[in-house]
Order: sequence, then C-alpha cells, then structure tokens
Amino acid sequence: MTKGVFESVKEGIAEVLFPRFCVSCHEPGAWWCEACRTAVQRLDSLICPRCLDVGTCDTAPPRGSARRERVTCNGHLPFASVLSFGYYHDPKLRSVITVLKFNGTSAVLNDLRSFIVSRPIDLPTVDAVIPMPLAQERLRERGFNQSELIAEAFPSCNVKRLTCNVLVRTANRVPQSSLEHDAVARRTNVVGAFACHGAVPSSILLVDDVATTGATAGEAAGALLAAGAHQVHLLTLAIGA
Repeated sequence: MTKGVFESVKEGIAEVLFPRFCVSCHEPGAWWCEACRTAVQRLDSLICPRCLDVGTCDTAPPRGSARRERVTCNGHLPFASVLSFGYYHDPKLRSVITVLKFNGTSAVLNDLRSFIVSRPIDLPTVDAVIPMPLAQERLRERGFNQSELIAEAFPSCNVKRLTCNVLVRTANRVPQSSLEHDAVARRTNVVGAFACHGAVPSSILLVDDVATTGATAGEAAGALLAAGAHQVHLLTLAIGA
C-alpha cells in the first residue's frame, strides 16, 4: 500500500470514528466552519505597541471611519509593532484558541490556516520567527506548544525562519490565565521567566496565541532585546481579555 493510499484510508477511518463538528457552532462538516471563520470580528484600529490598546490611545490611530476619544498612552511594552486577527472576547475566535491551547485539538489547524489566508496581514520583514516558548514541565504535560503550531500555520513563516531554540522559558510559573486581568500580578508572575541562548537575530516576529495585558510577551521581548535584538514585533491570533 502506497503512502498516499494509506493516508487516505487513515483519514477515512478517522472521519467515521471522529466526525467533524465545528468547535464554535457545533454544526457538522468542519472543525472550524467557514461561517464561523467569516464571522470573526475584525479589528477596526491599529494596536498600540506600548499598551495594546486598540484605537483609543494616541499611538494607535483608528482605521477607516472609526473614531474614538483619544487618550495619552502610558504603556511601556517594548514591541516595535503588534498585529492580531481579532478580539479574544469574540466567541468564534476564542473557541478555536481554547481547543488548540487547552485541549490539544490540532485537527483545527487546517481550518485555522484557511482563516489566516483569508485575512492577510502585512507582516514586517524580520530575520526570524520565534514562537512563545513553554516551560519544559508544561510542554511535557501538553505534548505540544500551541504558539509553535500557530507560527507554522502562517504561509510566510517558513521553516528556515522559524526559530525555536533561541528563546527559552526558565521557570514554570502559575498560569497567567489563573490571574484573571490583574496586570500587576501578571507582570510580577513572569519577571525573569525567559532567557536567550546563542546568537539572537536582529529583528524578530514573536508569535503567541493571545495577548491580554502583554505581560508575558513583553517579558519575552525584553529578554530578546537585552540579548541583542534590535526590534521585536508581536503577532497573535487574538488580543484583549
């Protein structure tokens, strides 16, 4: 039996044993259906690289006709830019992130790739794409790094530029999700949690699933900058709480 035939048989058996139901609407046919992917709310403004505000601080001008009251930015995050596909409070997007992050349902990746392709983002030109690392203990528990899976889903993030051994997590801290929206507690929880090994590229695209307060990604970016990087851009599937 050829490899292609074997794969087809395996996929056929999987379809019988584990039929596809959308993780968002639970309709049969796909793990994340086209209707739900299309319904994900788009960001109507640029994201501030200092505070992660979407469209209200003076460093994140709105797109198109969106107009909001402007406030002075008091953020200190170290990113050169922040890019994201939607809001974490959007149930359509949150559901797919949840099953990927906590359930390890990598079957949604093909539909996630379709979503990413349907919403092109002007990615910065960088020397390396670095997924947010997990602590070794958590990596052993999950068996995968969801940020690495997300980075691999981007068509432009080819293997040559995907770098997984420069940035490492040095400690297994309390999960940030357990600290809810306490920005101070989140910052304190990740202080000193990252280190860099070897030569650090000059310009980096750091990839994560969600940025809430930006504490984790900010600490990781700070470690990269301290080790020699000149610019760190952040790319996430979702932003906010």
